Amino acid sequence: MEEDRNQEIEQLSRRVTDPEGSLTRRERRKIEKEVRKIGEEKSGSNKKNLKFFVWIIILAVLAFAGYKLFTSASASSESILATIELKETDNIKGNKEASVTLIEYGDFQCPACANYYPLLKDLNKDFPDDLKIVYRHFPLIQVHKNALSAAKASEAASKQGKFWEMHNLLFEKQEEWAEDGNAKDKFMSYAESLGLDIELFKSDFDSKQVQDRISDDMASGNNLKVNATPTFFLNGNKVSPRSYDEFKNLVDREIK
Repeated sequence: MEEDRNQEIEQLSRRVTDPEGSLTRRERRKIEKEVRKIGEEKSGSNKKNLKFFVWIIILAVLAFAGYKLFTSASASSESILATIELKETDNIKGNKEASVTLIEYGDFQCPACANYYPLLKDLNKDFPDDLKIVYRHFPLIQVHKNALSAAKASEAASKQGKFWEMHNLLFEKQEEWAEDGNAKDKFMSYAESLGLDIELFKSDFDSKQVQDRISDDMASGNNLKVNATPTFFLNGNKVSPRSYDEFKNLVDREIK
């Protein structure tokens, strides 16, 4: 169709510029008008084609952007699920085969974590078969000067099978060591009271393995957008209970 139009324009143009002057002025004007009309139609057709192709490009770009967004969201979702899943290195209390999992991201120097500590102890007593509790480290090192050292003390105790015993002591005696200028000595005394091998405890306390263990927990917390302690995830869902009854009801609901 476009080729026919081009030929028609060419023929009319030759008639207008006929060197023999066989056309009258009126005929020339008429032919010139027809040439302009055909040219305008062709231009309009080109504009329509251009618009069509522009829309095709826009739709293709949008489709690609949507695909990238979907794949990015899927990858993010997979990353979060991987973060929630339990690891071999997790410190777990309760029935490890329980259907309900409560993960706490905590800081041993955090007063709010100390306030929640007895609530979690009661949950463990009330749901011995249906609930497992996981503690993950998220020391707020910029505001709690001894939080990282406390986390290291608990992991050094964990190396000798006494994580939860040290965990309990750190919360119960929080006021004793929280602002102490040499909290490590306090942690050594707690290790002695638990009957731990002190030399091994000291070695583990300063080991790269213990530091890496804590860093892994902090990284998983960052992936989950944890920005305060304590932060709880119950079967993968973030929860913020304000009392023991609220906590108990949430666990009951997950069991049922």
